[in-house]
Amino acid sequence: MDSKIIPLQNIDEFKSSILIEERVAILIFTAEWCQPSLNLVTQMKKELDQQRKRLNQQTGAINIFVVDHEKEGCHQIIKQFAPTTLPYVYLFEKGKYIAQFGGLDVFAMNKLIKKALESSRAL
Repeated sequence: MDSKIIPLQNIDEFKSSILIEERVAILIFTAEWCQPSLNLVTQMKKELDQQRKRLNQQTGAINIFVVDHEKEGCHQIIKQFAPTTLPYVYLFEKGKYIAQFGGLDVFAMNKLIKKALESSRAL
């Protein structure tokens, strides 16, 4: 099963999807006007799915949750995390923060994906 890209619309969706998530989850702050953000979401999903297949899918599905910086309902999520740049990425395991990085950093992205896959295998 491939990873899904799931847009979050408000703080309640954030709480019900990431904070009580029994698995590993990735949260990405983006904006429609920020092309690097949009590119990162696509690139991260593609790389995550490729790495999982390479590992013979011995890991659970890892979903990518997206918060659009411009969506009115997302302001509480943005206020809680206060990302300093776009894109900004957080990794969670069982609702707990594990790692983060900001910007379009392929090295940091691959490091976060590796950590996500390792965490997912341990669950």
